Amino acid sequence: MNFEQMEHIVYAAKEMSITKAAEKLFISPSGMSQSITQLENELGIKIFNRSKQGVTPTFEGKIVIAKAITLLSTIKDLNKEIYDIKNRSETHLKILTAPTFTYLLQETIVNVKEKQDEVTFEVVEENPANMIQNFIKQDYDFALIPATLEELKKEKFIEFEHLHNGHFCIAVGKKSPFYSYDSVSPSDLINAKIVMYKNSDYKKLLKFTKMNPKNVVLKTNRSSLLFELVKESQAILYLHEFSIRNRPMVINGDIKIIPMKDEEIFDLDFWLIYLQTKPLSPLAKEFIEELKKQFHLSN
Repeated sequence: MNFEQMEHIVYAAKEMSITKAAEKLFISPSGMSQSITQLENELGIKIFNRSKQGVTPTFEGKIVIAKAITLLSTIKDLNKEIYDIKNRSETHLKILTAPTFTYLLQETIVNVKEKQDEVTFEVVEENPANMIQNFIKQDYDFALIPATLEELKKEKFIEFEHLHNGHFCIAVGKKSPFYSYDSVSPSDLINAKIVMYKNSDYKKLLKFTKMNPKNVVLKTNRSSLLFELVKESQAILYLHEFSIRNRPMVINGDIKIIPMKDEEIFDLDFWLIYLQTKPLSPLAKEFIEELKKQFHLSN
């Protein structure tokens, strides 16, 4: 039983006439009659009782027609879903990202929207420690993540592209004693009050610094609150050098970005990743090229 045969018996049952059903499907009555007869022969049953008044389903025919209706509905839903997926890939991007990319993403989204207003975005922030696992499970177009090459090579289902080599810095306000510094060392920060982005992964930082958990005065996912506290107090925020470099608060001097000494230790690579089974769409490629421009602007 093929798709056309299913359509033929469903329409014939609905119209109670092969001729009327044929008209609905824009085929000849003889062609539809032959199609139904062929299906009856294939199944070894009689689907319709035929008469001059029209057709009525047999007991067996009602069962076959009911199954055909279900299958046609499933096929219709599947085709719609496939269409939606294809259409969405042309005008919608679903992005998984580490918090450090937030401001670069904002700038990139604004620039892309100026060129293509119909494009829509869904951006999900996660702790980098959980990103790869969740990325593989979800229908994201791509992810932006800090990681080592060794970590990424362990993954079997992803492709990756290097975006940037960055390093840890601190953000401080004018009230901070470090505001006049050109660089800082971990020993400088032993007693510093710290604010932290809740979803960030500070494992590498904790490994090489003497950060005291008791000095953490705030953990939150609200970046505006973090920067306001840095601006108005002596608290510091660990971040990467590109994270907010082009923001007005940095440009006007309210917040200063100060690199950590021994940059080799505090260097970290940033990557684009995507599934092997879902190559980057033209829209995704265009977005990534625009994002790369933002990295250059941050240098």
